[in-house]
Order: sequence, then structure tokens, then C-alpha cells
Amino acid sequence: MQFSDLLAGRNLKFKILLVFSVILVIPLAFLMIVSLNRTSRVAQHDFNLRLGYAASLFRRALEDQLDSIKIKNKKVADFEFYTLATLEFPATDTVKLMDTELIRSDLDYLAIVNDRRHIFIDRGSPPVEVLDKIIPAMCHSPLNVNLYIIEDEPWIFSAAMITKIRSDEARHVVFAQRIPRDFADPLKRLTGAEFSLLFAGQKILTSQMDVYGKRRIGAQPEDPDKTCGSTLILGKSHFFVREVALPGKLSESIRLEIALPDSEYNLLGRSIRRDFIFFGFFGLLLALITGTILALNIAGPINQLAIKTSEIASGDLTIIHETDRKDEIGLLFRNFSEMITRLRAEKELKEQRMKELNTLFKISNAVNLFVDSEELLKFVLTHAIEVLEAERGSIMLLDDNTDELVVKVASGGRFRIASGTPVKLGHGVCGSVAREGAGKICNQGFKDPEFRNFGSILPVEDINSLLCSPLKFKDGIIGVINIVNKRNDGLFNESDLALLNLIASQAAVTIENNKLYELSITDGMTRLFVHRYFQARLSEEMLRARRYGLTLSLIMFDIDNFKKFNDSYGHQTGDQVLQKVATTIKETIRTGIDIPCRYGGEEMSVILPETRAEEAFQTAERIREKIAAITINHTSGILRVTTSIGIATYPSDGHDKESIIKAADRALYLSKARGKNCSTLAADLKNQC
Repeated sequence: MQFSDLLAGRNLKFKILLVFSVILVIPLAFLMIVSLNRTSRVAQHDFNLRLGYAASLFRRALEDQLDSIKIKNKKVADFEFYTLATLEFPATDTVKLMDTELIRSDLDYLAIVNDRRHIFIDRGSPPVEVLDKIIPAMCHSPLNVNLYIIEDEPWIFSAAMITKIRSDEARHVVFAQRIPRDFADPLKRLTGAEFSLLFAGQKILTSQMDVYGKRRIGAQPEDPDKTCGSTLILGKSHFFVREVALPGKLSESIRLEIALPDSEYNLLGRSIRRDFIFFGFFGLLLALITGTILALNIAGPINQLAIKTSEIASGDLTIIHETDRKDEIGLLFRNFSEMITRLRAEKELKEQRMKELNTLFKISNAVNLFVDSEELLKFVLTHAIEVLEAERGSIMLLDDNTDELVVKVASGGRFRIASGTPVKLGHGVCGSVAREGAGKICNQGFKDPEFRNFGSILPVEDINSLLCSPLKFKDGIIGVINIVNKRNDGLFNESDLALLNLIASQAAVTIENNKLYELSITDGMTRLFVHRYFQARLSEEMLRARRYGLTLSLIMFDIDNFKKFNDSYGHQTGDQVLQKVATTIKETIRTGIDIPCRYGGEEMSVILPETRAEEAFQTAERIREKIAAITINHTSGILRVTTSIGIATYPSDGHDKESIIKAADRALYLSKARGKNCSTLAADLKNQC
């Protein structure tokens, strides 16, 4: 029987006892030195890999942050602000776009710069004291990005020229974003390293905390002139390296410090090496035999595991090769493979949860971005389609009067409306989901037994897969959300349905909250904005007009002889008059620009931003003529309605909100005095005086 056959199938304890029985203790001591040296080299190699990996992660994250700001800036300058530049930057559209871009790109400051140094329009919270130096430096080229240290805080600035416009004056779009203090914290949790950016002898960005959990911003590093060495962080030994943060991209005065805890392998190896080096000299001859046996059975697999740990540190979660060993090494390999499998599964689960949380966060914040309910529904639907990697979808809401589902918004693909036919509860996939209150997966698409066309004029043969979830609020169903066709011919699974259920749950709350907000700012009878909203919006538009030197007009309406309608024909007829007049006003003005309000009783008003007096007069006349054409059928005959109108314009007729309202009101009473059913400018009062 060969010696190797004697070891086959035995556990590690038996092998070690057999080796000690053959060669005694002396060669084992020398073998330990050899093994420890090898382990130390692997450990040092692993430590260097971890250090390099940590440095590359931080640099990549910082470089990605710079490139992301630069790319966003270039895109916004070339596409979104290009159109506004050709129109000489209209204030309303420019400010609205800038405010939207501040939120969408997570910026702290955004500005349009003329002639490379003069700020034309800006939004956000800039570091004002240094803008006059930074703006010219950033706008010297068509596209630029850089990192500045302002008041011991790192800021990323980017400037992109608005090209393709015919102008002798260069125009740039400037982005500015303050790097958050917890920028390096995710990298610290991933690598175990401490990251710091050093400038002027201080830490301007760091992941290090003191014993009280306070971030060590502004702390001075130990031995600031050293490029590497050892230091104590919270009582634990660390090895640090200091290098230029981004060579070739940032100033050499901005340095990156990375500190890693000293390797446990190195500490253990140095301690044991001192104990065993004495015994190594006595087993020189038999050490060759011992080293060969243990290297084949122990050191080799351990080195393989050490190399695998380095691969895991670099992000490779590939399972190691299976082994047929029956001893503890084989068990260690199998346990290690199982650990990698669980890590991979946990990573995928965390990524899925992050995707879900990010989607829910965006949807929950949407109620603060949209006043119009249809725009809110479009936002929710678009995000659901995107996160579920689908082609298109629709949202159907339950009509309280008919108990039928009606398509409110649809998005994606070639179509905007999926069906114009209401769906009864229990009919088809969506009707079944609304009645039962539970989501469904239909990967057979239009071939599913429950699928119904409902008389749609659009083809349904391209519906290959369908995901449907109910919109639940409290104990009731308010609608359903339909997601159609997984991209790349994929199929929906239970994970997709669970995510859509979460989106639907959050969307239902957001939709109901938006309804409540709409009810709070609109009059129940006329569906015009209430007086409180009128006062707030007039103040806001007056402030904007004053800031940018714009005009603003206000139209005040009063229904002629309204008391007669109530007294002679009843309050129901009076309510009908109010509703028809309000509807006529809303249909005549500019949707999304002009602001129609119920001022009080039979008085109504319209705020017209950026509108001159003559333009407001023309609008008022159109409304007056349409109102005069209104007919109301009554038992006593056909009734007609007329209005008296007053118009005032900022700044010619008043310098503040109160004076503008007073001027419009006086003009209205002049219309009454002229015989009613006419429009009067506030300027006519001055001419009479």
C-alpha cells in the first residue's frame, strides 16, 4: 500500500496525527515557517489588491460624478436650452425648465451665463462669494468640468456652451453640485477602508468618525507630508496611502487618503513566525517530506481560498470548483461555495429592494411636483413601465357613478389610448382584478381565457404578456394599472407582480392625496380656483413680473342682474348660470398659463401672466361675447346671460396686488355704469379724470 493511499479518504485530523507520528515535531516547525511565509505573501498580495481596489472604486466614483455632471450639462445645453436660447430665453419657460432641471439632476445651482462671465439667469443656492472667479474660469471652453474647494467643501462645477445659435455673444449653461459629506460611506461599507480628500492640510471629505460618531471634517491628518505609513483609527492599526485624487484631471493639491485595517494574516504570521523559527533549524532533512505532504493537502487549497477572497473583493462572485474531498478542507470548500451563493442571492435581493424603494420614493414625491391629476397619472405610469422593463401600459380609474373602469392615461409603444370603452367590474382581466382586489399575471396575452377586447379599435394581437394590479385606497378599489409586454419577449414573474403591487399601493395613496389637494384649491360648483388660491397666485405672479420686468393683467367679471336670476328663477337656475359662465371662461383662456378663479359670489377673475392691456382686453371681449351667446332653457322661456368686465394691468395701473385688484374693480363698476355687458380698461378711468 502506498503512503498516498493511506491518506485517501481520511479526515484532516488523522492526516496531521499520521504526519506527526512519522516525522515528529521538528520538521513540522520548519513546515509552519514555509506555510506562514506563503500565507503572508498571499495576505500581503490580498491587502495590496484591497488597497488598490478601494482606491480605484473611489476614483471611479468621483470620476463618474464629474462625467455625469458634464454629460447632463452638455445634453441640457444642446437640446433643452438651445430652443429657449433661440427665443431669447422667455422668463416663464426658462425659470420653469431651470427649476425642473435642479430637481431632476440633483443640482445645488444652475445658471445661464452671457459672454463667459455675466450671469443672465440663475436658480438654486450658489457659493456667491466665489462665482465671479469660477464662472470665467469654467466658461473659457465649450465644455468644461472641474472640482473646487469652497469654504472647506468640495463642489463640482460644469459649463457647456449653447452651440448652433446665431449670436456674437457666447452663452453657457453652468451646473454646480456640492459633493455630499457621506459620498464615501457606501465605499467604506463595501471595502472596509476609510476614505478622505485632503486639501490645504485638512480633510474636506472623509468617511472617518470619532468616538462620538461625529464626522472628522476639517481635521488635520497625522504626518501630512508622508505618502504612506501606519496610523491609529479608533484604536485600531491602519495602513494609509496618500496620492493625487485624480491625476491629470484635478489639481495635485487635492489628495486622496485611503486607510485599511492591518491584515489579520500579517499580525498572526509575525507572531507565530517568532515562535516557530527556532524549531525550523532542527528538521531540515525531513522538512522536505513534510512540506510536500502538507502543501498538497492543506497549503494548496488554502492558497486557492485566499486567491478566491481577492476575487470576491474585486466583485467576482463566481462559485469555486467543486471538490471530492471528504475531510474538513472539502467541507470548507463546500461551505465557501454556499456562502458565495448566498452572497450573490443577497446582492440581487438588495438591488431589487433598492429599485423598489427608489421607484416608491419618486412616486410619493410626485404629488409635490404635479397639481394636474392627469399629469400625476402619467408620471406614475411612465415610472411603472420603465422599472418593469415593459413596452407600454395604462391606468384605469373607477367611475363612482357607473362602477365602470375608464382609461385615464396610457403611455408607451405606438398608442396613447388602449380602449375608449368602459369596463364593468368582473369583465376581462382588469375587471376581474378590480373586483377581486388581487393582481394577476397573464403571460398568454390576448390568448388568455379571461382577456377581452371590449370593442377597442386598436389591434390586440401584439399583446403578448400582461400584468395587472389594483389601485387600493383604504378598504376600496379606485382603479387598476395595466403593464403590457415585457421587453425582449420576456415574461412577467411573481417578483414583477410584487413590485407592481407596491407601485399601485403607493400610487393609490398619491392619487387620492392629489384629489384632496385639487378639492382644497377649487370651488366645488364652478371648478374654478378658490379665492385663497387667487390671492396666493396673484402675489406670486406679481413678484415674478416685478423681478423680470414683465407685464401682468387681471380681468374681473361680474354677472349682470344675477340677483334677479336667483329671485325670479330660483337658486338652481342661478347655479346653472354660474357653472356655464365658469365653463366658458375656462374654455376661452390659455390652458396651463392663465389662472381662472372664483373671486366671490357671482364675481370671477382671470390672472393673465405676461399679458399687455390690449391683449387682455381682446381676451375679455372674446369671453364676454361667448357668455352673451349662452342660452338657458327655463319654463318661463329662454334666458340669456351678460357680464360686466374690468381689466387692470401691472405696472401701468398699479404697483402691488391690492392696487391692481382695486383698479380692475373700479373698471368693472365703470362697465356697470356704461350699461353693463361691456369691457372696460382701468386706463379709461385715468382718461376720464
